[in-house]
Amino acid sequence: MSKKWTEIHPGDEAIVDLKEFNHGYNAYKETFNGGLDRTVVPEEFLDEDNIAAGAFHRVQITNSADMSAKVDTATGATLDWRGPSYTTYDQGWFEIDSVSVTDFKDGMCHWEYSFLYSNYIKWTWNGYPATIEQKGVQVRLLWDGVVVFNSYKMPQPMGTARLLADFPTTGGTHTASVQIRQTSPAPDDPVNTNIVNVVAPCHLFIGRWR
Repeated sequence: MSKKWTEIHPGDEAIVDLKEFNHGYNAYKETFNGGLDRTVVPEEFLDEDNIAAGAFHRVQITNSADMSAKVDTATGATLDWRGPSYTTYDQGWFEIDSVSVTDFKDGMCHWEYSFLYSNYIKWTWNGYPATIEQKGVQVRLLWDGVVVFNSYKMPQPMGTARLLADFPTTGGTHTASVQIRQTSPAPDDPVNTNIVNVVAPCHLFIGRWR
């Protein structure tokens, strides 16, 4: 079976003379680039030294201090972790970290937050009542007070986490803060036991713009 090409019937608004269109379009482009394109610029004419720092993106890495909010000094022993207990923490979100991010421009921000964490665990063999429930820390990231990431509950006894968020942002200086919350206390929970720790936190910010 032979192929029969479909005939083209341009409409009233269609471009019929492509050469004339290209001629006019190229003249319009030259009003922006002054006649410069890859055919008239020598190879390797521009390199990184010709591009201003931060012209397209900015990277900031910040290593924060270990969590110190709501620490109960009655928790832990020598060389052990001290942290919040149900004496110093009741429920709800509270801030554990805050970082200033500078020299951003209008565009997109990629934020990675990595850390180690531990949770208070129910040990059924050491005499604690079975009603003591497993705990689980949640983490949320805020950009100038606006939540851009909210994690699920992380119930492992100990682990590492890497949280990622991508969002549009304005230029200037911004505040990136981290908040956590732990499972609310049960009636039989001990009040002077370390219930959560976040240590070795690290922030990676990548701003991208044109």
